[in-house]
Amino acid sequence: MIRNKLIYIQIIGLLIICSNSIFAQEKLVKEVQVVKPYDPTISDAFKITHLPKITDTVKTIPEIRYILQTKPMSIGYTVDPIKPAKMVGEPLTKLYNSYVRVGLGTKVIPMIEAYVNNKRSKDYSIGTYYKFHNSLAQVKLANDEKEFAGFSDHDFRVFGKKFMENAVLQGDMGLLSNTRYFYGYDVSVDTTFEKEDIKQNYLTFDLNARYKSIYVDSTHINYDFGFSLAYTKDAFDHNEFNFKIGGDINKIFTQEMVGVRLDLENYTKSENLDSTNNFIIRINPWVGKFGDKWRVKAGVNIYSDIRGDRSNVFYYPVGQLEYDIANHYLIPYAGVDGKLEINSFNRISKINPFITPGTGVINTDHKIILYGGVRGNFNSTTYYNFKLTYSLVDDLPLYVNDLANTDSIGNQFTVAYDDVTILHYFGELSVSPSEKLAINLKANYRDYKMTNEAKAWHKPSFDLSFTTKYNLRQKIILKAEILAIGTRYIKLVDDEVGELESAIDISLGAEYRYSKVLSGFIQLNNLLSDDYYEWNNYPTYGLNILVGATYSF
Repeated sequence: MIRNKLIYIQIIGLLIICSNSIFAQEKLVKEVQVVKPYDPTISDAFKITHLPKITDTVKTIPEIRYILQTKPMSIGYTVDPIKPAKMVGEPLTKLYNSYVRVGLGTKVIPMIEAYVNNKRSKDYSIGTYYKFHNSLAQVKLANDEKEFAGFSDHDFRVFGKKFMENAVLQGDMGLLSNTRYFYGYDVSVDTTFEKEDIKQNYLTFDLNARYKSIYVDSTHINYDFGFSLAYTKDAFDHNEFNFKIGGDINKIFTQEMVGVRLDLENYTKSENLDSTNNFIIRINPWVGKFGDKWRVKAGVNIYSDIRGDRSNVFYYPVGQLEYDIANHYLIPYAGVDGKLEINSFNRISKINPFITPGTGVINTDHKIILYGGVRGNFNSTTYYNFKLTYSLVDDLPLYVNDLANTDSIGNQFTVAYDDVTILHYFGELSVSPSEKLAINLKANYRDYKMTNEAKAWHKPSFDLSFTTKYNLRQKIILKAEILAIGTRYIKLVDDEVGELESAIDISLGAEYRYSKVLSGFIQLNNLLSDDYYEWNNYPTYGLNILVGATYSF
C-alpha cells in the first residue's frame, strides 16, 4: 500500500516538471541541410536454433492387460420368407413348317409340291412329303425334227422320329415313280416312234429304320444300327429286291477311339435281269487317336462279294491323318481308302435312265484311293478345301449306245467295263460374308488313264458349279446357279470316237415373300438356251421358265 502511494507521487511530480519546461522554451529558428534521403535500416535477426531437449534416463513401459470375457448374445433375428422370382419367358414364334407349292412353266405342266410336319415337340417329329413334276415338252434333234421328250415324276414319303433320353429312333417310307421316254436316236437312221413304244417307268418302294445313341459325354459306348429294304421294277417286268442291315459301334477314351462297322446286303433280281443273287458282307474295324491339333485313324475295309457260286474277298487299307497348323486356318490332311461299289439295278437306273432294259451291271472295285489336301478357314466367313486323289479302279462302268438291241438307232445304252487310273483334282470355296449372302464354288478335274477303251465314255474331264443366294430383308430372295461341264467323249460305230461339246447352264431365280404365309417365285433355267447333250443323241431343254406360288402354314 505504501509502495503504491510512492509511485503515484513520483508520476505527479514528473508531469509538473515537464509542463513547466514546455512553456519555458523559446522559439527556435535553425537551418537544417539534408545531405541524403533518410534510409531506415533494420539489423539482421538470427533465430535461435537450439531446441529444448529433455533428457530422461528412465523409461517406463506400461504393462497393459486385457481380460476378455465371452458371453453369448441372443440376437433374435427372424428371416422373412421371400417369394421366388418368376421368369417370364419370351413368347414362342409361330412355326410355319408346312407348305404347298404350285408352279406352271413353259416346259413343266404342272409342278406340285407339299410338305407337312408337326409343330414343336420334345418327344417326336412326324411328317409327309409329296412332289409331282411333269413335262409334256418336245426337243429338237440334230435333224431339226421335234420329238416328245416329256417326263413324269411322283415322289411320296412319310417320315418320323422318336426322341428318347439317350437315343433317337427314326424311320421313313416312300414310293417313287419316274417315267422317261427313249426319245434320242441316231438321226441318220430313218425311223419313227410311237409314244408308248419308247416309254420307260421305274417304280421304287423303300423302307428305312435307324436307332442311334445321342450320349452327350464320352463315357458311354456309341452305337448306330439300321436296316433298309427296297423294291424296284421297270415297265418291262425287270425287278430287284434289296435288303440291308448294319450297325456301327465305337467308344471314345481319353485320347483314343475304337470302333467297328458291320453291313450285310442282299440283292435278289428277276431272272430276266440276273439269274444269280448278290450277297455282300462288309466289316470295317478301326482305331484312332487324337490330340488338340491332330487326329489319326487306321483300319481295314473287308468285303466279301458272293454272287451265285462265286465268292471274292477284298481287303482295303483305311487310314487318315490331319493336323491343325494354324487354329483351323490351315489343316493339311492325307489318307488312304478303298471300297467295293455296289452297282444295283436301282442305282444304275438313277444314273442313266436310258439304259437298255434288262442290262445287268457288276460291282466296281476301287482297289486303292490315295488322297491329300489342305482345308481350313481364311476367316470366320470363308471356308476352302483343295484335294488331290489318285485311284486305281477295276470294272468302272461306262455307258455306250446300244446298237445291237435297238436296230442301230442307239436310243438306249449298254455298259462297257474298263480298269482305270484316275487322277482327280478338287477345289471348293465357300463364302458367307453375312447372313444375307452365301456363295459356293466347286470344281473338279479328272485325268483318266484307260486300259482297253479309248476314252472314259460320257465322263467329263472338267466340271464346275457356282451357286449364290441373297436374302434382302427376308422379303426378296435372289438365287443364281452356273453349271459348266467339259467335253465328253462318245463311242461311235466301228469304235470311232466322237465328242459332246462342253456346255454352260445358267439359271436365275427370285422369290417375293408377300407375307409369312404367302410368297411367289420365278425360275429361269438355261438362260443361254444351249440345247447341250447330257447323253449322246439326247439334247436337253433350252430356255424354260417356271412361275408359281407357295403357301405356308
